[in-house]
Amino acid sequence: MAAPADRQQAFETPFPFRSTPPTVRLIGQESAHDPFALTVAAAWTCYGARPARVENVLKLMDPSLDEPGDEVRPARRERAQRLYPDLFAAGHHTTFQHANFVFVLDGVSRLAIWSFFHSHPHYNSEQVSQRYREVSGKTMVTPDLPEPLLEIYTAAIERALEGYRRLVDLLTPDLTARYARVFPARAKARDPEMAERVHRDVQRKAQEVARYVLPLATPAHLYHTVNGLTLLRYYVLANQLDVPGEVRYIVNRMVEEVLKVDPNFLGAPGHPLDLRLIATEDTPEYQALANLRANLDQTGNEEFFREFDAELGNYHSKLVAYNPNAERLLANAVRTVLGRSRDELSDAEAIALVLDPARNHYHGHSLFLAMHSKLMQTMNHVPFTFQKRISGAEEAQNQRHRGTLSSSPVLSAHLRQEPDVIVPYDVARVPEALEEYHATVRALWDAKNRLLDAGVPVEQVLYLLPNSHHVRFYETGTLLTYFWKWVKRLCYDAQREIFETARQETEQVKQVLPEIGRYVARPPCMLRHEAGTRPFCPEGERYCGIPVWRNYDFARIAERRVL
Repeated sequence: MAAPADRQQAFETPFPFRSTPPTVRLIGQESAHDPFALTVAAAWTCYGARPARVENVLKLMDPSLDEPGDEVRPARRERAQRLYPDLFAAGHHTTFQHANFVFVLDGVSRLAIWSFFHSHPHYNSEQVSQRYREVSGKTMVTPDLPEPLLEIYTAAIERALEGYRRLVDLLTPDLTARYARVFPARAKARDPEMAERVHRDVQRKAQEVARYVLPLATPAHLYHTVNGLTLLRYYVLANQLDVPGEVRYIVNRMVEEVLKVDPNFLGAPGHPLDLRLIATEDTPEYQALANLRANLDQTGNEEFFREFDAELGNYHSKLVAYNPNAERLLANAVRTVLGRSRDELSDAEAIALVLDPARNHYHGHSLFLAMHSKLMQTMNHVPFTFQKRISGAEEAQNQRHRGTLSSSPVLSAHLRQEPDVIVPYDVARVPEALEEYHATVRALWDAKNRLLDAGVPVEQVLYLLPNSHHVRFYETGTLLTYFWKWVKRLCYDAQREIFETARQETEQVKQVLPEIGRYVARPPCMLRHEAGTRPFCPEGERYCGIPVWRNYDFARIAERRVL
């Protein structure tokens, strides 16, 4: 890291023009503390001769500063108060996006996170990892059920936690042996510190796999950042079908926290925002499933599952739509950016300028720079749609790639009488673990069925679904948004299921678009190797132990993976 003096010198850039230099001023705490004033100031700036200042709006909103007999300030204040809901009603919503709030949420179920807080692209989260932190189970999200039914629920939760702990123990010997194949020196070391590292690494891997039997009632803590507009949408939509009741509670607390610092967030007195909270019964999903109970009897929708799974064939992520002319389109877009003809720049050369790390060193940079590169923005013109059937565990990771948008299922309409889950690779390798896995899943599934039969609301029963439950949906993105996702998930450090999804997807792209496909099927170390960026592996102490970049062959990427 550069010393302060060196850092300051790096920023001393002369302004090479005769005109007055632009000014830069950081809006500090106003972003979270004064969303009303910030929104109004942003709107005024659109029409003012100079940027409006947030502090001037705050002064205007303070009646104690009015001079006796001054009728102008109260009138201006009234206009500002009226402007806020007017902007909202007219759809000028970009003004509400300048305010950003960072919330620390604790004790939130995985169901709430999947079904609501991560089911859209306009957020940022960092949540506790079930891979790196052992799940104690001391506190699990528990609905308010009458005693006989509560006993069924809590017994299922306890059985899942017991299965989780057993799986960690049962998987450890096989994982330890495979770890020793990758890191023989570590495994043979007598140093207590190294022995502890080996134990920790294997433990984490075992937890990563065992978590597939944990129910969606498992709580998490997270940092969750949204802007003002997204928080208002949360407030309106927290009663959506499939969204558990805890979400309404959490969202109300989030809004209350903002109102504590800015009472005008939902509008000034006499000028409220027209929010109109939407009831579950008014959502389009509920209305489309008007006879909801008939859709939840777990007998009438099996034909859907047969059709969907038959269409997938041997894939769990199948390419179902793309532009057959994508390579020519991408090349044309590149030529247009550069102002070159086909005679000057062939299709293959144009595509290589964007995707070949040896030609485009942005691929070796730690930041994904494509969205800011005019050449790489041409990747936006290449679309893909995949039909997917993956586990809830993978989908929780998949949601974090917010550029690849999916149409998430109404989970309550996907419940089945018999267990519908993925079997992780590492579990299938160990017969005793496989037996325990199926027994744990069966216990959760049977409890889910008993509670449904007893008339427990489906939103409460969903908490008992294990992470391994299948999620079926369609997902669409562009080459630009898929590219970084594929790069990151083809790394051997990626969890195996999502690694296999990335492998299947890039394999299919290579088949239908070979010129593009030759560049997309590369993990990070391979991109950095071809770009000449050292170290080739960017993971530091998380290095997988296999020099993938040596004699790289995509056809062998799955078989070379050990852990």
